[in-house]
Amino acid sequence: MSTMGKQYKVLKLSNLWSTEKLRKQAEDTLNKASQEGWEIISVAFGTSSSSGMSTAMITIAK
Repeated sequence: MSTMGKQYKVLKLSNLWSTEKLRKQAEDTLNKASQEGWEIISVAFGTSSSSGMSTAMITIAK
């Protein structure tokens, strides 16, 4: 039995102008992480009201 716990990573994706491009980028990143054996823990999207920057935060674990 391994004494190490899960390894977590938080991935940050951003796009200044297109939420659709960010959505596609997040989808591609999720598919790649899943194919590499990572467990998807959470996905969150947000937009900065001051800059208009759309951001996706993806938490993965292995």
